[in-house]
Amino acid sequence: MKTRFSTICTFLLIGLLAGCSKPAVPPAAPKAPPAPKPVTVTVVPELERSSHFLAVQKHLDLGGPIYAYVDVDGDAQKLATNLQTTFDNLAASQPQAARFLKQDYPALMRTLGLTDIRAFGLSSIPDGTGFFQNKVFVYIPGPRHGLLAGLGGAAAPFARVSKAPADADLYFESEMDLPQVYTTVKTLVAQVGGAQASAKMEGRLTSFGQSVAWPFLDLIRSWKGHVSMVLRFDRTKTVQIPPGSGAVIPSPSLVLSVEGIGPFVEQGLAHSPFFTSHQEGALKVFEPKQALPMDGLKPVIVIDGTTAHLATSLAFLQECLAPKASLAQSPAFKTALAHLGSEGNALTYVSPNFFNQLHRIESLNPNLPEAGKRSLRFMFMQVPHVDRPLISIRSNLSDGILIRSYWNRSLKQDVAMAAMYNPVSIGFLAAMAIPAFQKVRQASQEKAVLNNLRQLSAASDQYFLEHGVSTATYDDLVGPDKYIKRLIPVAGENYRSLTFQEGVPLRLPVPGLRKIVTYSP
Repeated sequence: MKTRFSTICTFLLIGLLAGCSKPAVPPAAPKAPPAPKPVTVTVVPELERSSHFLAVQKHLDLGGPIYAYVDVDGDAQKLATNLQTTFDNLAASQPQAARFLKQDYPALMRTLGLTDIRAFGLSSIPDGTGFFQNKVFVYIPGPRHGLLAGLGGAAAPFARVSKAPADADLYFESEMDLPQVYTTVKTLVAQVGGAQASAKMEGRLTSFGQSVAWPFLDLIRSWKGHVSMVLRFDRTKTVQIPPGSGAVIPSPSLVLSVEGIGPFVEQGLAHSPFFTSHQEGALKVFEPKQALPMDGLKPVIVIDGTTAHLATSLAFLQECLAPKASLAQSPAFKTALAHLGSEGNALTYVSPNFFNQLHRIESLNPNLPEAGKRSLRFMFMQVPHVDRPLISIRSNLSDGILIRSYWNRSLKQDVAMAAMYNPVSIGFLAAMAIPAFQKVRQASQEKAVLNNLRQLSAASDQYFLEHGVSTATYDDLVGPDKYIKRLIPVAGENYRSLTFQEGVPLRLPVPGLRKIVTYSP
């Protein structure tokens, strides 16, 4: 009985203790970091806002180390109007230059296409590795005229980069419409000098082409397409330019290709006495009859259908036309291009080795004079040391021109340079410097005139004494066998207008000084 009672008591005690114990609490889950507060940027009300700001902003990156926006709508016309007023006033005081100064400057701005630009902006953002993604956007909402129309059509994939070897140090391509640029130049010449001046310019281009048996004008009118360039420095070979006494540089291999002008270049070279030609498959190869005195450089001009190539050697051109491994497949190029996109109208790619080879030039020329070494050292201080390629793309968009780059620096330095050397700053400096310079120049001219009058006065006194007269002329005093062999005017003065009378001061109008200079002994 006692045993059963003790057993019951034991179970009751265990139950009581279990009921009084706290339940087990699972470990707390880690707190999630607070959500970042949304960034809001306040833009001024619409009535106070530039009407083009949002159109430019959508192409840029706001919040980096530099962001800039400028509305220039109508500024080109205002500048042209101010220029017209300034040059009209200048023409009134300089009749001999009036023909060139009196122009319709607003019309010239429209012809150039500068009035098409309404605003522009730029931005830079760091990627955390020491490089920056930079953008410059020029807002052109309507049709493009003048020089702007010469930048090509819509952006397209960069197909020509497959013609560059994978180890190219520099690659460049750009779309170019030279006929449009030429039309703009012709129109400008007609506006400034009249229709006859424009026709005369075209006639001279035609006659020049005929004189050298080269269809020069046809070449200009057909240059519509892409221009591309491939450059590679040899890692071991060097050349000396000029041979025997010049600077030693890494041996370059270069191909420059221009689309659209092939038939006209071939027509000109076929009549040239300085080239020989032969066929290499589909390529028409022109070589200079006289070889260059530089090892490894055997330049050729090659016609490939409508494209003309200029190359430092046929071997390098053939390597570019059918590369075993192209730049387009290079991991470094693909990584660089991925930052900017695969389409555009112009592309520039520079490898790290390009800069490394430039830095080699100083060590390749140990025997240069000290002044030459200092010049090289100063020049190459500006050449960066980079660990990856630099790349830039220009694209024609429906509402403007966008330039994107992946560089080792932001655009702050360029903006600072533009701020220092922009036309307004230069204008202020000129406004201060030119009057001071003119004042010094005029003082120097006046002293020179006074010195000439002093010599004439002394000569006339001697003439009076020797001839027993009281008057004399300029020809009595100045000449190879006279008292003064020669007098040189310094500000448009005419010494022959003087009459020399004993005891009478000399008074001479000086047009360049706009005053009468008087000399009294």
